[in-house]
Amino acid sequence: MFSPTPSFSVPSWLRLAIFLALVANLTSPLPAQAQADGAAAAGQAADAVRPELGKPLQAVQDLLKAGKGQDALTRLREVETVAPSASRSPYESYIIERLRGAAATLSGDAELAARAFDAVLASGRLPAGERTRVIEAVAGNFYRARNFQKAAEWYARYFKEGGTDTNTRQFWIQAMFQGGDFDGAARELLAEIQGTEKLGKAPPEDRLQFLAGIYQRKKDAAGYAAMVDKLIVYYPKKEYWAEAIYRATSRPGFPDRLSMDVGRLKLATGNLRTTVEYFEYAQMSLAAGFSLEANRFLEQGFASNLLGVGDEGERHRRLRALVRKNVEEDLKALPALKLEAAAGKDGNAMINVGYSVVLSGNHDEGLKLMERGLAQKTIKRPEDARLLYASALVFAGQRDKARAALTGVQGEGVGDLARLWALHASAR
Repeated sequence: MFSPTPSFSVPSWLRLAIFLALVANLTSPLPAQAQADGAAAAGQAADAVRPELGKPLQAVQDLLKAGKGQDALTRLREVETVAPSASRSPYESYIIERLRGAAATLSGDAELAARAFDAVLASGRLPAGERTRVIEAVAGNFYRARNFQKAAEWYARYFKEGGTDTNTRQFWIQAMFQGGDFDGAARELLAEIQGTEKLGKAPPEDRLQFLAGIYQRKKDAAGYAAMVDKLIVYYPKKEYWAEAIYRATSRPGFPDRLSMDVGRLKLATGNLRTTVEYFEYAQMSLAAGFSLEANRFLEQGFASNLLGVGDEGERHRRLRALVRKNVEEDLKALPALKLEAAAGKDGNAMINVGYSVVLSGNHDEGLKLMERGLAQKTIKRPEDARLLYASALVFAGQRDKARAALTGVQGEGVGDLARLWALHASAR
């Protein structure tokens, strides 16, 4: 159902330009004291470059500012012929690697940029506040180069060293996913979603969809179902309900006796979509003695222009007339049925009559009768009865009480429907 895709934009060249400015301008490669005529004779300062390197390195920096990454790399290679690594001070090597990293980034050479900035980080000269920004930039280089495994490694390093940027975490998750680390992507994304929930906020819909898609790739049915459930609670759209209902009711062994319960859930969540569904559920309701419920199915079907039209339109109208006639008769008989059910000890009769009373609009009286029925020890299929009672509570607008009534409802099929009804009662 879900295709895992990023819920954020790929790093733009604006982010890259900002980073290049950061790298190029933090420290001039040619401190003022190193330019003094007597600098070489007096001994090179700890954080200075030799005058013969200062001018070409300044030229490299100017090329970077002009956006000429390849030219900057060429000039750096020329500098290195003049000053091989063995002859350079630690500070000079630090400056050269820093400029190389910026030039490689600008040129799109992620591997070279990573090696250069790894040397910069290892030098111990990079200010602590800049370490995570440099690590993030290296990860971004690999991400742009579509080397997602390397990108994921560097993003992991970013967070290990104290990085906290939310957008960067999203790139990390996507890099893990694109690199085939579904377990890692699912772990971090789930932590993100749970963190949002702990703050009392709804996780973004696209993040829930993303994780659902990852679970699909992992063939993790439980994880996938859990994300669909969250989508239903936070974003109760018809398509999410359709997915959840289909998955619950299409399992082998789902009991046929629960067909009406499925129809009620579909009606409540707006998932009756065909003429056949409306017509057949109305027929089943009428056959079960619930003319008021049959009328609900029919009236919604007619309002949706799925009934009463086409070749079967006349058939639909005949059933509508029959149901309306039964509704009139049942409403007249309902007072006597209530007294008869209340006076007896047949729990199932109390539940069925009580349900009709709820549908007639007398919620409190109908629910009380259903509760009396549930209390009878001889009631048949008590789990099914609790499910019907909970759906009546939802119909009556008592959602909190419905969730409580569904707690602990178990059994083949009925447990799945109870979970979905509980989600419907919890939907925001």
